[in-house]
Amino acid sequence: MRKITLSTGQEMTVNPLKGKDVRALRKKNTEDGFESLFVTLEAAGFGAKVIDDLPFPDVMALNKAVVAETYGIEDEAKN
Repeated sequence: MRKITLSTGQEMTVNPLKGKDVRALRKKNTEDGFESLFVTLEAAGFGAKVIDDLPFPDVMALNKAVVAETYGIEDEAKN
């Protein structure tokens, strides 16, 4: 689990996807990168009600956090 703070100041908790979620994403294999982003966020519990009014950089940050948490990527060190 990790927390990210969006540009709006809102803090979001991100949990890793489960194996069944990753398997389902693989079956939805889409060539459209943006569609893939939204499908991943939906699998993580961040549907349209959560992300539709967010600035797009925050949507990207949320997706990055979901991917990092799911695949065990460490947080970047801040200089």
